[in-house]
Amino acid sequence: MAEIIGPECFEHEKEIIWLDDPSKYPWVRQCSGDFAKKQGISNSQLSKMSKGGAKIIGYANLEDKAAPSFIDEPTGRKYYYRRYFYLKDKDYENYRGGTSYPSEAVDPSSVTPKEKGDSPRKKSQIAVRIPFPLMRKLKDYINQTKMSQTEVVVSALAEYLEDKDSTPLIHRILLLEKRVEALETRE
Repeated sequence: MAEIIGPECFEHEKEIIWLDDPSKYPWVRQCSGDFAKKQGISNSQLSKMSKGGAKIIGYANLEDKAAPSFIDEPTGRKYYYRRYFYLKDKDYENYRGGTSYPSEAVDPSSVTPKEKGDSPRKKSQIAVRIPFPLMRKLKDYINQTKMSQTEVVVSALAEYLEDKDSTPLIHRILLLEKRVEALETRE
């Protein structure tokens, strides 16, 4: 697999394409590679990348305006550094208990275009209960407001739990638990 990524790899990202549901994984490996195209992965390249027991989970597509990372002098062929996400065979067996993972591991729910992604160890406890689609919205809101994830969640929770009507607090908490459970089962 390729080397760990640098900022030049995600500077012109347009979108992240997941080939498998990222919410199934507590972490994935994040690396960069040379691609002949700005978008998509050919079946032959996917096959080549998957050799050696790797499973490609996703990759980044680049903006149309992205310049090549380098041009092969003899052939004139253009190449683009792009991120991709993968797992090796037996990764989760070799890194057990969720307390250990490779240095290039990222929490897939934190991966967005143009941002590196968070280490799995930074994942807060409350994030475990937030469904993947809502986690993306939460991350966007955090980026807009410059608040921490904890501040956003606590603020929303405080607003929800404020006494706006005569419903007892315990009933509002139970209702909130049911809503979270419904969202988790929908995933």
